[in-house]
Amino acid sequence: MSDGSPSGVLIGFLVLLAIGAGVGIFFAVKRHNYVKAIRERGWVFESRPPIEVANGLIVPPFGLGFQRGTDEHIVGRTRSGIDFQVFEYQAAGDARVVCMPLGMPLPELVATSPGQSRQGVAAPHRSMLPGGGLLVTADQSFSEAFLSVANGPMSAFAARFPLNLAVDGDQLTQVGAPKDPDELEAYLEALAPVAAAVQHAGPQLERFRQQPPEMRLGFYHRPSWYYLASDDGLLSVVAHTVGGMNHRTSDVVHGEFFPGSWFVAFVHHWQTQRTESYTDSNGHTRTRTVTDNHSEVIHEVTLPFGSPDLQVSDDSRWGRLFKGASIDFELAAFNDAYDVHSSVPKFAHDVLHPRQIEYLMAVGTMPFTLSQGKVRVRPGRHSAEAIAFELDVLAGFFARWPTFVWQDLGVDKPPITLSPDGQIQVLDR
Repeated sequence: MSDGSPSGVLIGFLVLLAIGAGVGIFFAVKRHNYVKAIRERGWVFESRPPIEVANGLIVPPFGLGFQRGTDEHIVGRTRSGIDFQVFEYQAAGDARVVCMPLGMPLPELVATSPGQSRQGVAAPHRSMLPGGGLLVTADQSFSEAFLSVANGPMSAFAARFPLNLAVDGDQLTQVGAPKDPDELEAYLEALAPVAAAVQHAGPQLERFRQQPPEMRLGFYHRPSWYYLASDDGLLSVVAHTVGGMNHRTSDVVHGEFFPGSWFVAFVHHWQTQRTESYTDSNGHTRTRTVTDNHSEVIHEVTLPFGSPDLQVSDDSRWGRLFKGASIDFELAAFNDAYDVHSSVPKFAHDVLHPRQIEYLMAVGTMPFTLSQGKVRVRPGRHSAEAIAFELDVLAGFFARWPTFVWQDLGVDKPPITLSPDGQIQVLDR
């Protein structure tokens, strides 16, 4: 320990500096040897891969939320000739995922050992694997065909390693790969026969061939949605708060609402600067520039038709002060919960008929504005779940428009309607 003298403090500092340098050198050497061991096997290593290495993968842990980070990407080929990529995926809790090509896109399937799971998987058919474990699939007949060709090598792999495997489009994915190069090589060689069995299955699996996956960051069970970390070009076409500086977007979701109608959802960030006065330690008044960070959530749907303006907002005394009296409807609870304004009051009464109001109250609709062929929602938060809820509410809203309203707007075939049993029906393309 330092004795408190200048020389003692200096010695203590130098000791700490030496320890820090030694720790840094240790980890640098360890990292160098790790990368060297990977490359000696003929594999390609990338420390900071782009998120696009996960393009086309949508079965959880992929296809969920906005945590789409990737790290430590390895590409290579097993001794048996099966191509692979391995990378860490943030949404999997930084788990290392192996991907191997299957040769054809196939239905969703997940196979796990006892104690293993893939959170978020929602395939309808569940059954026990031979020897234990769980098989989850969207197509029961496909699972039977898959097991007929791959159960042997899959069981052999599960006897050595925890099975956490999925058929994801044209890729076989396995979560939980080890990091150590020697262990990883053994892991890959044990997994390769599963992919090879599917690749060589021929007619047994060919009849289950699907459409190729879109090579983008998609969303599980929402085929038209796709994710971009940012898309600043949106700020030139979507209304947003102006002024300030350094405008940018994050966590952008694009997708189809119904044929001819698209939505976009993102967070808009910007900065403003202001000057403030303060008193320094000498009692002098000085000024400084302070930068403030701002953000707003924007969820917007573009429609293939125009209509009068309509705004459904939370009940607000201030809103009525600036926008005038709210349009009243038969249900008092709706009038108490929401304010409604429209450029054409008759239009508001036509689309907000009693059954429509009952529906909006039952689902707890979010505030929204219909104007100039767009719907702007006021979201409570920015998440995939919030977007799905909003689109479902709006689909039910438009599906309940009377036929004469569509005719008045010049729409011969409503793009979205309600079936006699209350199901949403979307017009075919």
